[in-house]
Amino acid sequence: MKPRHAAPLPTLAALALLGLATACEPSKPTTPPSAGSPSFSATKSQPDDSAALVARVQQVNQQLAAQGYNVAIEGIDFLTIGNGRPGIRIHQEGFRWVPNDPRRDADGTNITYLFDQSNGVTASGLSAGQTEAAVDAALATWAGDRALKKVTIIKRADSGADPTIFDFFFFCGASPCGGFGNPFLADIVDAGFYPRAFFEAVGGPGGGRGILAFSVSFIFVTASGVPTDINGDNYLDTALNEVYFNNTFGDPANDRVGNPWGIDVALPGIDVQTVALHENGHSLGLGHFGPPPTAVMNPVYGGIRHSPLPADDAGMNALWRSWPNP
Repeated sequence: MKPRHAAPLPTLAALALLGLATACEPSKPTTPPSAGSPSFSATKSQPDDSAALVARVQQVNQQLAAQGYNVAIEGIDFLTIGNGRPGIRIHQEGFRWVPNDPRRDADGTNITYLFDQSNGVTASGLSAGQTEAAVDAALATWAGDRALKKVTIIKRADSGADPTIFDFFFFCGASPCGGFGNPFLADIVDAGFYPRAFFEAVGGPGGGRGILAFSVSFIFVTASGVPTDINGDNYLDTALNEVYFNNTFGDPANDRVGNPWGIDVALPGIDVQTVALHENGHSLGLGHFGPPPTAVMNPVYGGIRHSPLPADDAGMNALWRSWPNP
């Protein structure tokens, strides 16, 4: 992975505008997550192989709260090749974006995204321009889908500032896999391509070989760790979403060289646009389903899929048909 571009933490005034500040200025976490501080709600029942990740996420959430941040990780969804891998949820309730939410510096009723160009190059030989164009095509597909006809998806330019925080809490060797950035530069951040070690750290043993990409959803919480529902729609309030792609695929130095990232590439290659369509489906609120039926949102990669299928449309329509009303 290309070294992350450094950016200073926002000042208190900026944090207040972004909805991150509480009564006192939060400071950047400087140590691995530790227990203590506000209590979060009981964890949703998880498969045994997800228990370690759930525990790690809870530690991260405790540290974010201890430092004065009012966001918490709520869910992680994995797209895999081969065997599927269950995602995690911290609460039973679902979560959705809130229009005009000042806590995330919302662009009215629009949903915004950006692509982190500093991590756009792949070990398989794709340029940042190629991968960014594939992600743009995926978001344009969702934006043009009839199920999202009431939603405008807007791209924000990459300013060079670090737009992610999740990667800070997992180690690639002796150092964090990324910096602690400003997560409200856009609602959705496609963070680019990260090393195998990051996916092992998040997904556990074998994660680096089997996980193509994953999406991390954060929600807003109170100072005591209670999830919020400010618009009364009976869903937790989505704060931000980050998407990470696994750069091990196509890397000549490892055992996934035969499954390279590519553009409009058939299996055994991995098509960037297809994976981006799936992961940004999570960013917009969809979970996994099937197969059957066959869908973009199937949890295991099945080759090129550049258009939502009926099950995908039905799910999106249920999420967005009343937007911007609850």
